[in-house]
Amino acid sequence: MRKQLFFIAIFFLSIGMFAQETNGPSQVSQAVFKGKTQALRDLPTAQNHDFGVDELIIVPNRYEGSFDNLVEGQSDPEATIQREMGPLLAPDAIEANFIGIGATGFVPPDPTGAVGPNHYVQAVNSSIAIFSKDGDLEVGPVALGTFLGNPSNSGDPIVLYDQLADRWLVSEFGQGANSLLIAISETSDPAGAYNLYEILNGQFEDYPHYSIWPDGYYLTTNGNGGGGGFNPREVFVLERDAMLAGDPDAQIVGLNLTGQFANPTTIFSAASANLTGFATPENSPGFFVYLQDDSWNGNIDTDQLLIWEAVIDWDDIGNSTISANPQEIPVDAFDSLFAAFGVGEIDQPGTAQELAGQGGIISYMANYRVFEDHNSWLITFNVDVDGNDTSGIRWIELRNTDADDTWTLFQEGTFAPDDGNSRFMSSAAMDAQGNIGLAYNIGSGDMPVGIRHTGRFASDPLGQMTVEENVIFDGPGVQTNSNRFGDYAHMTLDPNEFTFWHTSQYFSSNNVWATRIASFRLSDGFATDVGVNGFISPETGDLTDSETVEIIIRNFGTDDQSNIPLELRLDGALIANETFTGTIPGGESVNYMFTATLDLNIEGQTYVISANTLLDGDQQPVNDDASIEVTHLLADDLGVSAITSPTSGMLGVEDVTVDITNFGGVAQSNFEVQYILDAEAPVVETFTGNVPANSTVSYTFTTQADVTVAGNHTIVARTNLAGDQDPSNDETSIELLNICMPMATQGCNIDGIKQFVLNTINADDGGNGCNTEPEGGPQGYANRTDLSTTLSNVDGQNEYILQAQQNWPGGPGVEALSVWIDFNDNGDFEDSEQLIAGEFFQQVGVLEDFTLTIPVGSPLGSHILRAKAIDTSAAGDINEACSSFSFGEVQDYTVIIDDTLGVDDIAFANSEFIISTLDNEKFDVQLTSVVDGTIFIGVYNSLGQQLKYKPVQREGNTFNVALDMSNVASGVYFVKMMTTGSSRFITKKILVK
Repeated sequence: MRKQLFFIAIFFLSIGMFAQETNGPSQVSQAVFKGKTQALRDLPTAQNHDFGVDELIIVPNRYEGSFDNLVEGQSDPEATIQREMGPLLAPDAIEANFIGIGATGFVPPDPTGAVGPNHYVQAVNSSIAIFSKDGDLEVGPVALGTFLGNPSNSGDPIVLYDQLADRWLVSEFGQGANSLLIAISETSDPAGAYNLYEILNGQFEDYPHYSIWPDGYYLTTNGNGGGGGFNPREVFVLERDAMLAGDPDAQIVGLNLTGQFANPTTIFSAASANLTGFATPENSPGFFVYLQDDSWNGNIDTDQLLIWEAVIDWDDIGNSTISANPQEIPVDAFDSLFAAFGVGEIDQPGTAQELAGQGGIISYMANYRVFEDHNSWLITFNVDVDGNDTSGIRWIELRNTDADDTWTLFQEGTFAPDDGNSRFMSSAAMDAQGNIGLAYNIGSGDMPVGIRHTGRFASDPLGQMTVEENVIFDGPGVQTNSNRFGDYAHMTLDPNEFTFWHTSQYFSSNNVWATRIASFRLSDGFATDVGVNGFISPETGDLTDSETVEIIIRNFGTDDQSNIPLELRLDGALIANETFTGTIPGGESVNYMFTATLDLNIEGQTYVISANTLLDGDQQPVNDDASIEVTHLLADDLGVSAITSPTSGMLGVEDVTVDITNFGGVAQSNFEVQYILDAEAPVVETFTGNVPANSTVSYTFTTQADVTVAGNHTIVARTNLAGDQDPSNDETSIELLNICMPMATQGCNIDGIKQFVLNTINADDGGNGCNTEPEGGPQGYANRTDLSTTLSNVDGQNEYILQAQQNWPGGPGVEALSVWIDFNDNGDFEDSEQLIAGEFFQQVGVLEDFTLTIPVGSPLGSHILRAKAIDTSAAGDINEACSSFSFGEVQDYTVIIDDTLGVDDIAFANSEFIISTLDNEKFDVQLTSVVDGTIFIGVYNSLGQQLKYKPVQREGNTFNVALDMSNVASGVYFVKMMTTGSSRFITKKILVK
């Protein structure tokens, strides 16, 4: 039985030189000992992709925040941004790199994993598996619920390897809404039995994150109410020694973090220091950290970190203390705010669905390491680097000593190379030499989400990730059915103290997530280990017949090294053997310029230059050599590489702006540049500026383009450089569509189209709707023509259910919806193209059904669909597609009209979909269909947020799911059955009481 005591705050002298105000425990209790699990190796393997008829439990997500009370940040967040890639080569690049657990039917996967001496143990929502370090699957995947005796299989897993005890920790939500399950391996064998404990705390402890410390397992959660405010946030320490021994009376102490303002917009959990390596701090308290963004609240004076010290006394748990006033560490300004909850901020190619990258939260884990003369604590989190939700990674190294627990800022930086991609969901660690490995996800509107890593060596310039970015995996797919990407990724350090192991997610195909497990290292920790770590020269350009070669030689080892033999090759041919005669201390690097030069004089040719060290007794030859490719550019090679304006939309007389790229090796100036609009006479002007070799500049023509006529326009732009040696890259073109873009003159919040669903399009504005897309466009207009779906014009197959939601509580007969399709593609929307004419919404805050019928025989191909929803009690004409209005929103999408449908489409259209209501908020979902292939089920709340998405196995012609909604809030939910490779779905509402 759980015992719980509550304590008032006490004041206590901390272990430092000065008196520090402290608070006592907020509560003490015991974990509930559940006994031993079965050996993990003996449990049944979960079916791939979680197929079959089973309980479908919604994983609650209760950290929705608010943007209502934010203030303007008080400083410039650009100060520490690293815009260039690191120049140094990763010595061993990537070692292990293999597929982890695949899609289980839960979204998001929340991958976590830890490495031990011989295994890598990974868990996702909600399975666990054991791999060899070579990537061989040894055990599982096993459902976490099966392993931990939790039939609800609830999610938010964490896996840790306790290197001090050679044991494993596995955790996920418990069966009840307010419990956590924690399993500690009985031995060092991760496939054996585990001692199982349950934490019951009377509230939902969302986002549980654990760390290892000599005196306990430290736990932070997203509990204690919502974000915002200065109310205390409770953290916990678990009695590590007792749990390792299987003690049924293992204690738990709760401690309140005070003096911080909680992130009002999303996750507001703190982080705790996680010990890496085998050296332990002497008589050190445990540490918790939380960030403070000055835009969260006007009382926050500066962007900073807050740190609390926890002193735990297991002999008399009531004597345990936590800092009453955290240490404040100001850092360079940052902006942690991204899009509102439920929307997302990471762009994806080919869809308007953005992904949530989790801003304003310290990334998992906050790794700590003991060195001979200091202790280091590494902290990372996402920041907005351009004010437009492009994410970069702020990383910070704090230091203290065993003699003084006070933390100081040693270095910080923001890794955000200027390539238009967001970098997010980071995790970092430090090896035994102080080198930092940083891994993360990457993605943008031009790049599906992938996984990459960078790093820095301990002796490198402070504040810079100096190692080149390396690809772990480039994801091929995108996610269109939910903004939920994942709440965390996970990096751990190998017990060898030098190899970084990271797991994260990507999309193996559209709407199907997968995970990856990869390892890399920056040093092998050998005494004798040197190698070429990068090139300083030459670089691609106008090269000569006597180019000098300058390299970076790094001593990766621990012993000083002198008289290092070197070798230089060109296209595989040996050019020179030379010797570096100086001394390189362990862990340091030097530059060396070869005496021999290279003949790189042939224009247009690409050369491969290689250099390597030949040190006798080198213990790690794999990192001895490096190579680069350089190209002798053509001298004169110029062209227009892009037309950046105008862009499609509501057009008039517009500026024409182009990117001019000098592909050659000689700077260019005073050349002709021209554009042609719709086969009219060329507009020819002279560019009088300078375009350096191998670079790009922007140029805006003095003469504007008149594109006021509605419809399609073509602009072709080019350079006219005399003597251009490669005319093939001189010219580029764009297609423009001048389309009317009405606006909401008074506002669109609440009156806007909060969510729009048609076939495979499911666009959710988040909040109360009203997104202006692109930014800077008319208020209340959203251009989503990058989102498309296929519709039929065949009689009998041309009727669709279009769903839309608005949130204005004006009652029936006020908000109305009209829909047009621009079949003649003239950028206008005639009366004959109106398919839904001013139909009224009857409800507020829910998706409503409207019938959309495609005219039989309507023009095939791609067209713009316009949806207009306005408050008809105010000014505006709901039946005029191009006119502005007082309150509401207009959204444009792309539809592809087809006159042929696959067999599966027709079969699915004739399917029978029945949902039966059972007792205790359970539902029987049944689809009867002869369709081939896989059927997926999705569950959505009234905000349109996807709560669940999983495949369902066929049994004859029936697809059946038992749906348990007993642990979600009362209200209206939507169940959608859909096909893959098809344009059909069926949706029904359910009511949870």
